[in-house]
Amino acid sequence: MALNPYIRLHNHTYKPEQNLVEDLTVEAIKIHGLEMYYIPRDLVVRDDLFGESRYSRFNSFSMIEMYMDTTQAFEGGDTFTKFGFEVRDSVKFTVSKKRFMRETGKKRPLEGDLLFLPLNRGLFEIKFVEHENPFYQLGKLFSYQLTCELFQYSEEEFNTGIEEIDVINEETGYKLDIGLEATYGTGSFRKGDFVYQFQDGSVTGGTSGETARAKIQSIDSRLSPKVLSIADVSGKWLFGSSETPLYLTKSDNSIYAKISSSTSRERLGILDIANNSQIESEANTILNFDETNPFDDM
Repeated sequence: MALNPYIRLHNHTYKPEQNLVEDLTVEAIKIHGLEMYYIPRDLVVRDDLFGESRYSRFNSFSMIEMYMDTTQAFEGGDTFTKFGFEVRDSVKFTVSKKRFMRETGKKRPLEGDLLFLPLNRGLFEIKFVEHENPFYQLGKLFSYQLTCELFQYSEEEFNTGIEEIDVINEETGYKLDIGLEATYGTGSFRKGDFVYQFQDGSVTGGTSGETARAKIQSIDSRLSPKVLSIADVSGKWLFGSSETPLYLTKSDNSIYAKISSSTSRERLGILDIANNSQIESEANTILNFDETNPFDDM
């Protein structure tokens, strides 16, 4: 026998001691930790090859206590890059495995999920989950250590029910400003309504002419024509003219309106100078693409 059976301490298999340490870990986090919002990511269209999705939603949350390992200041720092000033704040949290499974119903936190820190109202994305820190106390793992970075919004949809978080869609999301002319039907357009764009006037006959769907973020009735700011656009948004009118209707078809032909691409934030035509013209004066090797002096 390799181990001495008389003096060996069975501290790696004795379950009562393991349960005691686990309970002490939970109690310590409850005393010294912070109340956190754990927000799981929902991959709408999953790419099985890369394990990710081009579009994500956050539709739920769980409250759970976590211990903040980073106590002096946020790590990562702020830097100037070729894309501008970037804030790369990072922080580490420790959460009990037992409490996490009980509150969320999940086996472990996942990279890409979010944590909302009420202390500074910051939203952090989980970048790495360490499951062996502390390292096998009494032969068992009791907690996860989460390495997180400040979340960078990229058109994800938030419907968690937490007003402080869901407002990201309105404050940060991409918006279009749509001018509306005469309104027909009953009722009115309101903030939060889902609307549809139609290419012809058959807006009351179903969705045969539907081209795009969006959600109203705000309404400015002081302008003429009235302007609606919409976001969460799905489908192909078209730009009409006086010859090819477009219409907007609510999801229940109770009211519809003609989109003003003065709603130009520039007004929608799509500038003509954004097609890099100036850069292309200057590049053509430097490089001769008629040759096989434009960098050759011969």
